[in-house]
Amino acid sequence: MHCFAIPAIARPAPAAVPVGTRWSSAALALLLAACVHSPQAAVPPVSSSLPPASHAHAGSGSGCSEMPGGRAALDGVARELQAQGMALEATCPVAAGEWVVRVRVVDGMKASKVVRGPLADGHDVDMGTPAGVRQGGAELAARGFSPDVLHNRQWLRTLMARHEFDNAADAWWRFAQRARVPAPTAETDLAAR
Repeated sequence: MHCFAIPAIARPAPAAVPVGTRWSSAALALLLAACVHSPQAAVPPVSSSLPPASHAHAGSGSGCSEMPGGRAALDGVARELQAQGMALEATCPVAAGEWVVRVRVVDGMKASKVVRGPLADGHDVDMGTPAGVRQGGAELAARGFSPDVLHNRQWLRTLMARHEFDNAADAWWRFAQRARVPAPTAETDLAAR
């Protein structure tokens, strides 16, 4: 059996690093590792007034609550959004008579399959302007927004239309329930009989 002598490798002496620097570097490395593992760990939770499904209320005497099936139609929107990682908040100010709608992200990973832009949990889907605030840029024909905002506005219009709501031209966030047309009846003149 042959034995070989392995020469000692000359290593330079370690540089003197202050103790505080070593620990802060280690703490920073652990924090970054946690962020990579779970991106939500780095984002503080945002208190949300929205429940998981929907939060809808109407003012007394408003046109929103007078439409038959309005609440059921909004519940349908809320269920669809919940499956997509979002929540619906719909309010009906007494003076408006139309629903003010906003969509909040609950699960950014699910929401990213249907909407675009920043999707932090607990924040509203980016529509370019805040919901319920009358300001320039809220109208449907507004220009100058990113493709993400334009996509999100079109997506919301399409979603609400599937559930029998029409978008008001002056604000992306205002919706009125379509009037239900009664089933056609045979036009007979009963008095002539």
